[in-house]
Amino acid sequence: MPGSVNLFCIPYAGGNAYSYRSLEQRMPQAIKVRPLELPGRGQRSNESRATSLQEMALDLLAVMRPSLNQPYALFGHSMGAFVAYLISCQLVREGLPLPSHLFLSGKGPPHRSSGEAPWHALPLGEFKLKLAELGGSPAAVLDNRELMDYFAPIIRDDMKIIAEYQHNPAPPLAVPITVMIGAADYTTKVQAAGWNELTTAGFRLLQYEGGHFFWLDHLDDICELMRSTLKSKNEQVA
Repeated sequence: MPGSVNLFCIPYAGGNAYSYRSLEQRMPQAIKVRPLELPGRGQRSNESRATSLQEMALDLLAVMRPSLNQPYALFGHSMGAFVAYLISCQLVREGLPLPSHLFLSGKGPPHRSSGEAPWHALPLGEFKLKLAELGGSPAAVLDNRELMDYFAPIIRDDMKIIAEYQHNPAPPLAVPITVMIGAADYTTKVQAAGWNELTTAGFRLLQYEGGHFFWLDHLDDICELMRSTLKSKNEQVA
């Protein structure tokens, strides 16, 4: 629709395009939520999974490319925040239109260590406890052997990729960044504030009650935040 903004949503570790369904249902019509699907999951389950965050970024950029002539923003949670940043860096390298805004949540910046020990190789019992601690994985999934046989390898691969990521410094982005974290998450305000070093166009850090998947409990507030932020860039987003 005229005046609309595409909001490309990038999956977190183990997530898929359906992970943002609840966000899509609450967003005003003028913001078109475009959940992206990584290879090896969801509708692309028959494809080989990516082996690096950069590979993920290039794959998703190829999907986004035909729509880059329209106003758009990026939202990425946790692993998705890293991938959103890497997509933006690649856009700069190729001289392509940049997003009007980056909405990043649940993750400190890629150029600083989170201090969290890698856990992708934990035995299944400990691995499930870690997933339960983070939230976002229903007990019906964690307690279902068949579902865990499907999801656990995807999550393990994603967490391994994050643990192995080596940051290559790039110039700060000329894109404003809003970072959101949960007050009880492992990402602290001090860590999250490091994203400020990766933009020259404005930075905002917001903290919500909750843990790693805090945003699922604050969907209405976050939708309004995104709407009001994007409205200032496109007056027809109401």
